[in-house]
Amino acid sequence: MITAVQPEKLLKELEHVWAELGKGHPADALLRACSMTLLVVTTDPKDEVDLKNTLADLMRAHPGRMIIIRILDSPAPALSADVTAQCLLAFGGRQQLCCEMIEIRATRDRLADVYSASLGLTVADLPVLLWVKDIRLLQESSFQPMLQLARTLLVDSVPLGPTILPVLNERRRAGWRVKDLAWTRCTAWRETLAQAFESTCLQGQIPAITKVEIAYAGANPSVSGLYLRAWLAARLPQAQFEFVPCPPRRNGNLQALRFHAATQELELRAVDDATLEIVTSSLTTRVLAPARAEVDLLEEELSILGDDLIYEATLADTIA
Repeated sequence: MITAVQPEKLLKELEHVWAELGKGHPADALLRACSMTLLVVTTDPKDEVDLKNTLADLMRAHPGRMIIIRILDSPAPALSADVTAQCLLAFGGRQQLCCEMIEIRATRDRLADVYSASLGLTVADLPVLLWVKDIRLLQESSFQPMLQLARTLLVDSVPLGPTILPVLNERRRAGWRVKDLAWTRCTAWRETLAQAFESTCLQGQIPAITKVEIAYAGANPSVSGLYLRAWLAARLPQAQFEFVPCPPRRNGNLQALRFHAATQELELRAVDDATLEIVTSSLTTRVLAPARAEVDLLEEELSILGDDLIYEATLADTIA
């Protein structure tokens, strides 16, 4: 069934939702907050509850208008939409933080209509971000116009692996601000390494490193491992890099980083799903680094204002 998705009508429906929510509450009990428009594109028919829970968690730190674009695999053309509002109790108070949510459902042949409607639903003068949950869409010709909705593009490259990186880099070169959750998963590894090499026992050792081993579990190195290699290679141009398979200690592909120098060696390795361990010839230190949920990765990326120049350079170097 096809119905016209008219932005003006949906915005009027949102005003009606707010009016209904406000009935029976003091004027200051509900805080209508908006710092961005987040468009989320999904093809998974089973993620409705999980996705809305994720967006509800996100809105505590990043309130905004959430527009879910659900692409349907249906032989018959379809286009419909509805609106809701979600309210959560604000931290440390009795006031409820409320955000708007619009869900548009459409088959691929109606994406041009979805694009037009979405343009009219974004909040003026605030950032617009596009989270493409199904990264395979980036390779579909029918989806390309949708990428014009926002210059900030959030993805998770893990499902497709390294084959999608040239596509992401092409978007970066064309002016998109790409954010890959596979890179965000490296944060604990990068921060722990930076702190380790700033310590007294390792100061001055960086020029002496001649080889770096990246240990992984699985059939092939992951995108996160490839990102780390490129990130490290830019800082250790004198070192050789090697991927080494190993038994898993932690869920995921990346298991350890081993640095070899003539006078000193360092290994950063997984102990379990919640702990990393730094081992040198004279010291062993453990660092809490629990596996992070998707919403935590998204919050980190949304907190980065402006361009992430380190990631952009790393993405370019990864496929060089």
